[in-house]
Amino acid sequence: MPRLDTEVMQQPFAIAVLLLMVLTTGCGSSQGFNRVAMSEVLHVDLTSNQDTRIPSHQRPTPSPPFRLGVFFTNHDFPNHQSLRKVEWLSADREALLQSLAPLRDQRILTDIFVLMDSTVHAADIPEIRQAGARYGADAVLIVDGAAAVDRYNNHFAWLYPTIIGAYLAPGTESDALVMATGSLWAVRSDWHAPIQIVEGVSKVVGSAVLVDDGAALEDAKRQTIQALGQRIVDLLQLWVQDSPLSLSPLR
Repeated sequence: MPRLDTEVMQQPFAIAVLLLMVLTTGCGSSQGFNRVAMSEVLHVDLTSNQDTRIPSHQRPTPSPPFRLGVFFTNHDFPNHQSLRKVEWLSADREALLQSLAPLRDQRILTDIFVLMDSTVHAADIPEIRQAGARYGADAVLIVDGAAAVDRYNNHFAWLYPTIIGAYLAPGTESDALVMATGSLWAVRSDWHAPIQIVEGVSKVVGSAVLVDDGAALEDAKRQTIQALGQRIVDLLQLWVQDSPLSLSPLR
């Protein structure tokens, strides 16, 4: 009988050790974000100078105001902790269109719409431009993105072996990064603006059981969309300011 008591007493300890091993596996210290891998997936150079001005040597076509189609790419690449796909939802598309609304109020754009065409390949820019022309756009904004999560434990994680602490102790942190690019192209010429690169970063802190990486990713994506919209607004406002052309419609 004493031997049985000993075994019973050892069970909670074994459970606690097992729980600690599960909770801490892969969640030790912060690993940061691999921006190089993200930029390679998006085919951008993070070391290049991000200018919000369209080069003056480019002939500014189409003439404002014009119709802008926004195409969100469904980029296919291996999905893992340090590199994840970005799922563009209808709410994300609507948020970007709302952020571009000032361009319509200022008569830089006559219309903004989401370009939806399942036959178009995400990486084929000429194909996207042709689809934009079919839908009556004068220019297309091609949006692409990649994401990453850095999940790790902080000093409160020592409470996790208490089991209750695994649900209550704020010992786990989830940092999320969403990187997006905006590429603006005319549909009837080779005119295009410098590619715009923006980022959104978010953090969620809580217990290991309750921390949701998805919540951090959604918040980072929201920030990214807002930043991209503002970048495109600034870009086109500067373009019109520097352009000698009047704001007469293209057609």
